[in-house]
Amino acid sequence: MTLIKKNLLYLFIIGASISSFAQDNTAESDTETTKTEIKIGGKVGYSLGSLTSSTENIFTDDYESISGIDFGLTFEFKLTALISMQTELNYTHRGGERNGLQPVTANELSETLNSFYPFTGLPLITNANPLYATFDSESDLQYLEVPALIKFGWGDNLRFSAAIGPYVGILLKATQVTSGTSPFYLDSEGTMPISDAVSLDAKTNIKDDLKTVNFGGTFAIGISKNIGDMGQLFVDARASYGINSIQIKDEYGESNIGGVILSLGYAYKLQ
Repeated sequence: MTLIKKNLLYLFIIGASISSFAQDNTAESDTETTKTEIKIGGKVGYSLGSLTSSTENIFTDDYESISGIDFGLTFEFKLTALISMQTELNYTHRGGERNGLQPVTANELSETLNSFYPFTGLPLITNANPLYATFDSESDLQYLEVPALIKFGWGDNLRFSAAIGPYVGILLKATQVTSGTSPFYLDSEGTMPISDAVSLDAKTNIKDDLKTVNFGGTFAIGISKNIGDMGQLFVDARASYGINSIQIKDEYGESNIGGVILSLGYAYKLQ
């Protein structure tokens, strides 16, 4: 069994155990007023992903948010009139972008960089001693996220809710997309060019540089409207933030991912 499958299995077992325990205790204390209710649903949303540097490092500073599409499945177990347990299986788009004069990592733009080797009389180009160029760079990170949320709701036909809980994310794909035309410079101020302007268009797979598993927390608020006897239309707004840095190697700095998502979805009640 792979690491990814093990993490997902552990999370579902934990979620199911918590839900079962809560339902057993609820049934003993509140059997006359609450029926067990299960909802399954799907959702799609617009997200703003962030990549925040937690250390001063030239490879992680000054990234701005990027937008993307998130979608997923929801599973809600109603425990009382107020409290539910909700778990989800979500595809999420995270990352960041920065534009302008910036360093070029050793594993980026390898074909272009190799065309300049060797530089007679110049120091070896490494991550500790990088080249600089003016270009656009975007970290495109795609995760499979599974949150386990405690959800509080008020109302019946029109219901307001708030939810909070942890999540685990499994990295599916990580790409550094660069574009632009620029000379290479030896210094971060762009005063020492060592080449003519060249194309910096490239896509680099950086998955091996990042941790496979990410942990974090999620907070959400929402509103739902009953559609018939069994259906429910809902709008969900949430924010999430990863508590561990995503880089494997310290030379690339330390960054945390996060995001703000606005989703529209439909859920169906199973009794």
